[in-house]
Amino acid sequence: MSETQPEPGRPRVTVLALDRWGSVLVGDSGPPSAVLREGESADAGALRVFEQTTGALLEELHLFRDGEASHHVYYCDPDLVLEELEAPAGTVLRYVAPVEIDVVSLPDEARALLARFVVSSAYRALFH
Repeated sequence: MSETQPEPGRPRVTVLALDRWGSVLVGDSGPPSAVLREGESADAGALRVFEQTTGALLEELHLFRDGEASHHVYYCDPDLVLEELEAPAGTVLRYVAPVEIDVVSLPDEARALLARFVVSSAYRALFH
């Protein structure tokens, strides 16, 4: 689901979209993610990559502070129905529950990001 491979130092965005049970939407390469276009804001890039990946428009995003300044990670809880999403040809979307993160087939970087997110205060605040 990555538009281009991450390049060190190039600003990029990732969107962690949750369902009502706290599972995160991913494809084969992880959550929706892309390198920002020239002059594109991180917010606009996050909305763009999510719409390109799912066909869905998001109403709100929250920034997840994850350390790397050039990687803008956003999260939201739109609780989208998989069957209603319009993924690009060849992309299979699915939800990954927190207990599945260690065993599901994902790139190491995506797995590590999901693992950090589901133990964060930002994630816990969604389910208070």
